[in-house]
Amino acid sequence: MNAFSTICLLGLAASLWLGLRQRTSVSRRATGILLQCVIWLLVWSLFHPPALLPPEKTTALATAVASDPKGLPSPQEINRAGLLQITGDGVSRDALRDLPPVRLQHGEITAQPGWQVQWTRQLTLGEPLQLRVSLLSPQDAYQPPVKLTLQDPFGSDVDSALLGADSKSISLQAWPKIAGDWQYRVHIQPQTDKQQAGKQQAADDVSGAQDTDRSEVLPVIVREPQSPRVLLWLARPGFESAALARWLRQSGTPTQVVTQLAPKMQRRETFNGQELRQNALLAADSPFDLLVLDSRLWSQLDKSQRRQIDTLAQTKSLLWLVDSNSTQAFIDYAQTRGMPLQKAPVVSASYPGDVADRQPPELQLAGYQPANIRAGDAQLGTDGQVIYWGRVQPQQALGFAFFRNSYRWQTAGYAREFALLWNQLFERQLALHGTHDELSVSTQLPRVRQRLTVCSSVFNDSPPELHPTDAEENVAPVRGIAAGHSEVGRCHSYWPRHSGWHQVGETGSSLYVFAQDAWAEWQTALLREETAQMASARLGPQAQSLSSMQTLPLPWIALALMTLLLLTWWRERRSLR
Repeated sequence: MNAFSTICLLGLAASLWLGLRQRTSVSRRATGILLQCVIWLLVWSLFHPPALLPPEKTTALATAVASDPKGLPSPQEINRAGLLQITGDGVSRDALRDLPPVRLQHGEITAQPGWQVQWTRQLTLGEPLQLRVSLLSPQDAYQPPVKLTLQDPFGSDVDSALLGADSKSISLQAWPKIAGDWQYRVHIQPQTDKQQAGKQQAADDVSGAQDTDRSEVLPVIVREPQSPRVLLWLARPGFESAALARWLRQSGTPTQVVTQLAPKMQRRETFNGQELRQNALLAADSPFDLLVLDSRLWSQLDKSQRRQIDTLAQTKSLLWLVDSNSTQAFIDYAQTRGMPLQKAPVVSASYPGDVADRQPPELQLAGYQPANIRAGDAQLGTDGQVIYWGRVQPQQALGFAFFRNSYRWQTAGYAREFALLWNQLFERQLALHGTHDELSVSTQLPRVRQRLTVCSSVFNDSPPELHPTDAEENVAPVRGIAAGHSEVGRCHSYWPRHSGWHQVGETGSSLYVFAQDAWAEWQTALLREETAQMASARLGPQAQSLSSMQTLPLPWIALALMTLLLLTWWRERRSLR
């Protein structure tokens, strides 16, 4: 019992005691006591309204009308309904988002099999195409065994596996040989035998499953591997620089390594097809895309070379290997570039990436850390310690690496982690050289005549057109409309009319639009997932159940309380005459 309930009980007891002491007739005292009880009950109900009204009206929404907007309830019908009950496998997220505000409830789903399909949609030559299909059917649903065969764009079988009750998750793999936009296919072949014929026929009668062979498209974008040219210029020989040079050689990156042996003595070496450049390494016509420079080198450069570095920083990618013995002149340089550094204790930091088995040795950090990290800056670190800080802009990139003993990873058997670490840094530094900008698509399965929202950092306020590349020449491009912003960038919405590959304006990027009936089992799983998410967002946690009755509105309780108070005042006024 809370304090307010206690106050109401004490007030009621005082009113009853005063009512019993009145010198009036028994009927008048009984009426007064009854009024006081009702008044205090209404006062308590202001903070604890009782559920006395009939339950909310519900409207059933059949899944079959989700693809036809005309079959959905009208906004007027939805506004009159307190609860919208969805039966079957569900409705798409876009269709539910377009409805007026209403609470949702997802009812019983069908026994139709549902699949989850995942694959590497974009990869580089030399990387495998990996397809994973998982069974996400209800507990009482029967999945007839089906054989899934992955076929390359030329119709040859590459890999196959059996999906069913005994194997609910399978993986298929292929190795693309040519760069481009390709359509791999998954051949789906139901497997039947005498023992399973009866079960499968019963399942087909319930779920309407297809018992014929079919194939589904698996679009894949295969990129040519980038081969940026790297200049590694070191102030003095060391274990870290030697390990980095060895990794660049093994990775096939065209590289020139310059090591200062004395003020006017250098050692130069090149590998992986890079031509030796004797002089003017920092000139405007420098062939290198990424310059990895030792921070201790700054004091050895003359004024002309420092000016050349400032000029190159406007069109190239610069990565500084920060050392604890960096001079104040280098710190001033970082300040002028808008990326100030501050002194910090020399501590160690653990590897920030994913480690399957054992953790590699900790990285020893230099005595400097970022002083002002802006929103949008790239950084890599753990436990509050930054091991890399970079700022990538459309035409330039500037970064700082604050660790200096990653070479221990190679000698301790962590060559894979060493390669992953430096790959992460180089990918961030060379992001400005990418010819294909990543697109963020709103749905996992873009389909014909369905809303498709695409976001990218290169989009502007004018939506680029989608040009179907697999359709006839006289097909008009698809025009879009602005759809706000996301964390990726500007967004635009489209309604494609044809399936196949589409070029996104002049960005050099492409995306694939599936047919309306593609991947039926996957569509079933997506509808269930999206409907459950939207219902949870409208209803709260699943443990929270809807009340069968509605509570009395507070204005009604307040009006009844004021009426009884006026009646009590009128009765007392008559008794005082």
